[in-house]
Amino acid sequence: MANEIINGSDLMVFMGGKSIAYATSHSLTISAETIDVTSKDSGNGDWSSSTVKKFSWECSTENLYSKEAYSQLYTAMIAKSPVTLVIDLKEGETLPEQGWVPATAGTGYTGSAIITSLDMSAPDGDNATFSYTFTGTGALTPRS
Repeated sequence: MANEIINGSDLMVFMGGKSIAYATSHSLTISAETIDVTSKDSGNGDWSSSTVKKFSWECSTENLYSKEAYSQLYTAMIAKSPVTLVIDLKEGETLPEQGWVPATAGTGYTGSAIITSLDMSAPDGDNATFSYTFTGTGALTPRS
């Protein structure tokens, strides 16, 4: 099913082997840093030429506020130590008691990252939320 459309509810971010509680959305950005390689031999003088120098990646999520989840991320951020992330489908259709875990037949990605941003919002009369951003510390690789 190479062209199967994935429901956003099934694609999750996992840290420490389980999903971070009460996620409402997440995004993954993979970027390429380029360098200019334009020369007299590049062809048409109206266009520049570039090549990829290196890649980087960043993952961010939005979550309903949970004291336990926020505390876990805060502790990881203050420790300044990379954590292992998995961005993949969840295993099963029913929420296990210990929380969602990544699918065993991994089709997503994994990599080491540091938390570079942790934001909390508590609007009057509405759900408190938090968001965080992970920045990759190396390659983001396909899970096998």
